[in-house]
Amino acid sequence: MDNSLQRDSGIPLYVQVSELLMQRILNGEWPPGASLPAEPDLCEEFGVARGTLRQALSKLENMGYVRRERGRGTFVASRGERSRSHGLSGSQIGFIVPYVRDSFVPAILLGVERAAADHELSVTFKHVENDHQRQAEVLETLAGQGLAGVVLYPVDSVHVEPMKRLTYAGYPIVLVDRYLSGVSTDYVMSDHFGGAVRVMQHLIELGHRRIGFVFWSDPAISMEHRKAGYVQALAEAHIPYDPALVCEVEGYPTVDLASLHKFLADHADLAAIFAANDQIALAVYQAARRMGLRIPHDLALVGFDNLDLTMHLDVPLTTVEQSAFEIGRRAVETLLWRIQHPDGPWQQVIIPTQLIVRRSCGAYLRTGHLAEKP
Repeated sequence: MDNSLQRDSGIPLYVQVSELLMQRILNGEWPPGASLPAEPDLCEEFGVARGTLRQALSKLENMGYVRRERGRGTFVASRGERSRSHGLSGSQIGFIVPYVRDSFVPAILLGVERAAADHELSVTFKHVENDHQRQAEVLETLAGQGLAGVVLYPVDSVHVEPMKRLTYAGYPIVLVDRYLSGVSTDYVMSDHFGGAVRVMQHLIELGHRRIGFVFWSDPAISMEHRKAGYVQALAEAHIPYDPALVCEVEGYPTVDLASLHKFLADHADLAAIFAANDQIALAVYQAARRMGLRIPHDLALVGFDNLDLTMHLDVPLTTVEQSAFEIGRRAVETLLWRIQHPDGPWQQVIIPTQLIVRRSCGAYLRTGHLAEKP
């Protein structure tokens, strides 16, 4: 690790030293309970005076990263000690989401509010417009305002700051819909993998073999799990995986229809498409109709999410239902558990999904009657 200090940067040396020490703690070089090197050794390593080092250690102590014991030294604080250092005793929690563009997020919010009300908590709701920097700023602000904790629907699974730092510092954060790559946190999400496997099993049971998968450019664990379910179900049915039948589209704020047109034109023998979410499925509807394809007669279609509008389409959409209300409710319950058990094991809650069979998959064409659940 580079321990060189930028002595002409205008940033006080003690602040720079505290940041370098904090990074070692966050990276696990010094685990909870570990003793930091003696002060003379750290002074020599960084080339700073004893007073500068002690300012840096005091800053880390105030932030809850270390505890200092007279005559013994400086030790890395446990998660519980860091949590208590925040003084988390508020009656307000935060709920941060990347966007509000369909019925899924409002349904989660209803679950959050219901559970919060049951515990006499109020909810601060924030929308970050799918922007990573905005998400970081809002999270920092809410934590700084002393909210008891935050339920966070992350923009994606790869931008981990400041969630990683705040979680390590003991601030209660529960993620919904997805978790973060390489970071241990509490989270509540649907069984994306299992739901995808069930979709594919249903299509295969209907006799389909040439099944496409369409997902969007979103580095989120939920998308990865749905794709993994697609691949797994093919393997179980002894159907070779063909990467040419996988189509990635731009997905925010609208799905790119041009790439869908090309995909459908290049694969005229497709029997069915599994769309990784209902918004993509709606775009497939549009693209297919513009090309004169009838759903489900020419192309079976299944989505994922069960958004409110999917049952009201001309050809109602077969889809996987996520219990968004339950996700929100369980997220608050998990957050409260974390506040009460700061040193407890990480909570990973997986909510079951349900396949909702409607007309778009074509099941009714094969059975002679409408196999449909509203």
